[in-house]
Amino acid sequence: MALRGNLHDMSVADLIQSYCQDQKTAHLMLNSQGQQAELYFKEGQIVHAAANGHQGEEVVYQTLAWVEGEFSLETGIEPPRISIRQSWPGLLLEGARRLDEGQLVPVQSNKEQKKMATKKKSELLADMLTELLSESSDIEGVAVVGVDGLVYSANLPYKGLDETMVGGAAAAVQGLSKRSVQQLQRGNFNQTLIQGDNGNIIIHPLNSDTLFIGLTSANVNLGMAFAETRSIASKLRSIL
Repeated sequence: MALRGNLHDMSVADLIQSYCQDQKTAHLMLNSQGQQAELYFKEGQIVHAAANGHQGEEVVYQTLAWVEGEFSLETGIEPPRISIRQSWPGLLLEGARRLDEGQLVPVQSNKEQKKMATKKKSELLADMLTELLSESSDIEGVAVVGVDGLVYSANLPYKGLDETMVGGAAAAVQGLSKRSVQQLQRGNFNQTLIQGDNGNIIIHPLNSDTLFIGLTSANVNLGMAFAETRSIASKLRSIL
């Protein structure tokens, strides 16, 4: 009867160390994110590994990066061939070195991949907003928000200005502006300008789900501010 488990609870490296130290002869089946690999142990050594038409030590190194998935181990199964001569401690050391040097990338779950992608996009947006703000002579504060009010990134130099408030206000204004344009038969919503005593708010759609918010001083040249808004929006669309 096969022993089954999850790689969350016992990593590939732990499995290799455990069954080699126990001097096992066994067959280990690994499944991770649609990928499969087989490792064979013979009297405490890994002697064969196979995956996707490949075999040998490189297969072992790749599986050491698998952090999600399941395993199944059956003892007493003889290896079909010998494709590995390296000792198991040597394999683990080399695998650890490759992981440390970034030669192997841990395979993550779809959920984790999405989280990482979201984080990466947020970081890219933050870097780009900082750069664009430093280059602008008319825009003093910027934010990228969803039409639901969620703030993806913001660079607001004004003390006490809450990002959440900016997102909520922008979403509300965009919704009203879009409905007004449609009701008055003015075509598609392209941009909203709100003017106050202390400055202006420009709301410009980046796509159907995302808005760019630009804050300016009261005495700004609006023609130049609009031009900069269009330029910034064009650059931001490249990473959305």
